[in-house]
Amino acid sequence: MKKIVLAAAALAIGTVSASAADLAARPYTKAPAPVAAVYNWTGFYIGADVGYGWGRSTGTLTNAAGFFPAPYSLDPSGVIGGGFVGFNYQISNVVLGVEADWQASDLNESGNFLQGGVPTYTIRTSVNDYGSIRGRLGLAFDRWMVFGTAGYAWGSWDTSYGFIGAPPFVTASVSSHDGWTAGAGVEYAFADNWLGRVEYRYTDLGRASFVSLLTNSAEVGNRVTINDVRVGIAYKFGAPAPVVAKY
Repeated sequence: MKKIVLAAAALAIGTVSASAADLAARPYTKAPAPVAAVYNWTGFYIGADVGYGWGRSTGTLTNAAGFFPAPYSLDPSGVIGGGFVGFNYQISNVVLGVEADWQASDLNESGNFLQGGVPTYTIRTSVNDYGSIRGRLGLAFDRWMVFGTAGYAWGSWDTSYGFIGAPPFVTASVSSHDGWTAGAGVEYAFADNWLGRVEYRYTDLGRASFVSLLTNSAEVGNRVTINDVRVGIAYKFGAPAPVVAKY
């Protein structure tokens, strides 16, 4: 009886040892890497913005023959507001886009200037509106994106010239003048279809000139440039599939 019990115990120990050896011999399998869905910036969007602009209006008033120059420099400033529309396409974390915008403007400034060393003229510049069509290049960090932008710009403004204390004798109204713009900003997708942004832009609307025989006056070249900071909100259409990123 004792021999039978010892034999049974030895058989059980051998079976357990063999099972343990089999378990230890199984190969190690690495768990798949976890993935996470991040925000996808691809899509059309439309929005509105408001901000503040400050600029520079420079030129030289002369008579119609180009004599008796009176150079001037003004710093128009004021509130701007308008809208924008665009499209983004995301590749990995790079965002390519195109955007158009238009801004109504309240930038204006006037001052008195010398002619031959004597205070003679009151000159005033008012920027009415300006807009642009631009390319955009962004770098996305999930719901955040930093971007740069540049492209074609246009705008309209009025510069009036008069003797100090008298109404303007001529006003040069410049409409849809060609220029360029460039800037940078940051956007945040605070909801799946809603985007907020802060942006800085520099816009050069170029130079405009005129000759008025009726008032015996001329402008050598009135140049208008604008700096502005604006905040905006946009609605992005659709709900594209999220970009999948591995950790």
